[in-house]
Amino acid sequence: MKRFAPLLASLIALASASAVHARPFEVPADHAALIRLPGDAAAIVVGNPHIADVMLYDARTIFVTGRVYGRTNLIALDDNGRVLYTSDLAVTASPRGQVQVFRNNQRMSYVCAPECQAVPLVGDEANWFDELARQQADRVTAGSAGN
Repeated sequence: MKRFAPLLASLIALASASAVHARPFEVPADHAALIRLPGDAAAIVVGNPHIADVMLYDARTIFVTGRVYGRTNLIALDDNGRVLYTSDLAVTASPRGQVQVFRNNQRMSYVCAPECQAVPLVGDEANWFDELARQQADRVTAGSAGN
């Protein structure tokens, strides 16, 4: 039995690791979500920070904010470098209140909650998207200027 103990331990570790990857953690773009960790984390890593932003709020709480649609991964490590949490991370579209207007082959996107506001989404008409993105960047810059 002793000679099978390392094999059994490896199989259990493999089975539990594959269960973590069974389903990705999902968060809609422009929304935040919360992950509670099983232990104290010392570091968190997101594979592509352009897709999602992660912040360690306290040793056992991670906030994930979806930036743009896509898929990446998230890893939380304890202070000994052991993996506490690992998962694929999928940033999805939020279907709530979204309206898309098509003019021939050009698309423009809006979020209606309750009034409709134009929002640039990947796939929208390029000039319209660029102008809205510039306006949003200006708004963010103006809002952070007072801080």
